Amino acid sequence: MLRIRDFPGMAGLALRLVAGERGRDAAVRWVHVSDIPDPTPWLEGGELLLSNGYGVGADEAAQRAYVRRLAEHGLAGVCFALGFAFAEPPPALVAEADERGFPVLTVPYEVPFVAISKAAFTSLASEELERVTHALAVHERLSQAVLDGRGLQTLVAILASHLRCSLAVVDESGRILAERHQGSRIPFDGALELPILAEEVRATLRAARAGREFDEEDRLVLHHGQTAVAFELARRRAVSATELRLAGDLLDDLEHERLDEREAARRIAAFGLDPERSYAALLVVPAGPAASEDLRASVAAELARRAVRYLSTARPDRAAFLVESRQDDDVLGLATSLAEREAGVRVGVGRPARGLAVGRSLIEARAALDASSARVATYQDLGSLELMLNLPDAALEAYVDRVLGPTAGNPWLVESLAALLETGCRWSDAADRLGVHRHTLRYRMERLREQSGRHPDDPEQRMELWLALRAAQALAARRGAG
Repeated sequence: MLRIRDFPGMAGLALRLVAGERGRDAAVRWVHVSDIPDPTPWLEGGELLLSNGYGVGADEAAQRAYVRRLAEHGLAGVCFALGFAFAEPPPALVAEADERGFPVLTVPYEVPFVAISKAAFTSLASEELERVTHALAVHERLSQAVLDGRGLQTLVAILASHLRCSLAVVDESGRILAERHQGSRIPFDGALELPILAEEVRATLRAARAGREFDEEDRLVLHHGQTAVAFELARRRAVSATELRLAGDLLDDLEHERLDEREAARRIAAFGLDPERSYAALLVVPAGPAASEDLRASVAAELARRAVRYLSTARPDRAAFLVESRQDDDVLGLATSLAEREAGVRVGVGRPARGLAVGRSLIEARAALDASSARVATYQDLGSLELMLNLPDAALEAYVDRVLGPTAGNPWLVESLAALLETGCRWSDAADRLGVHRHTLRYRMERLREQSGRHPDDPEQRMELWLALRAAQALAARRGAG
């Protein structure tokens, strides 16, 4: 930056600093020529004033007031031309300047102000070019880091290294996405905060530095940092959305047995998971109308905190996970912990499996949720339904069709039969559960006899009807219907 101390050394100008030595390090932002007594209304501060001395005044009081006005307005100093109004700077002016540390430079009579202006502008232009060039170099480093996919932490590290400060990127909820300190950590109380808007992502770039404020060059670099961080957050969001979609496709294909072993292993490995390891299905169902993506993100953050390797996706009614698990106790403990942490959710758990068998784990987790009302429903709760899930669809469909016949397509008859069987054929209890009179329930079971040829009062037929309901439940679990 151009400073007062630089002017006496400028070739061909022969300028001398004759007063205000303490202010020799003052930065000069511009040069202005004026001979009026008070030019401050037209000045912003930081200027070097060029004067022939005509506005200084003839008496000591006016000369001191002149210096006082310029100093209080924040000017960098004054160049006093000799041989016009004064042969030398007035003693009162010099004394006031020394007292205030306000620089006064003398200009020989033969040196025109335009020479000083040209020298200063050349220096300022070179300085500005150097500042912009330096900032562009940082911008190029940031851009390359974004293109290389080096992540948010690398971007913050580049900025912190250049600015020698503490930096953090914080999301809307106050969660720190990336943080870096050049040297000791500086608290972010009162830090410079720059908003970052990237599509639907909102974040803040915080910068803190001890000892000195951020100047124009620093702010230019931070502006480039804002842009780079916004691109990175947008890229991460796009990649995340794509990964979630691809993860959902993989879980669907595993669940519906559309893959062979080789393809399943390849696609599992594409998500950074070892296909030779065991993974268990976790299905997390939100309480009420909560967004499943918000729930997925919350559970994913907890799994990451526990250093559990996982694959996840969001469905309209649930969040689905495959979590690495070697033993049953591991995944059951994890599911219990998640259910306690996330208020009101229910968690379905499938058995740990490898390769194509992971698809069966997903089916078991959903069937467990359908078969139980517990906060944590596991494949261990399936009972006979576990056996049904191991039978081919064709066999199950044939059995349901043979035993239930048209009744299988009648929801209120199926619901009534299920309630009666689940209460051990206690008619009053089943009617109360359904909210109907027991005569109405008896009437429905007579309709069942008409359509299927079977009635729950007959012990042997009761067993067949119960197995048919379980078979229908297994089919529904495989097809993703509750």
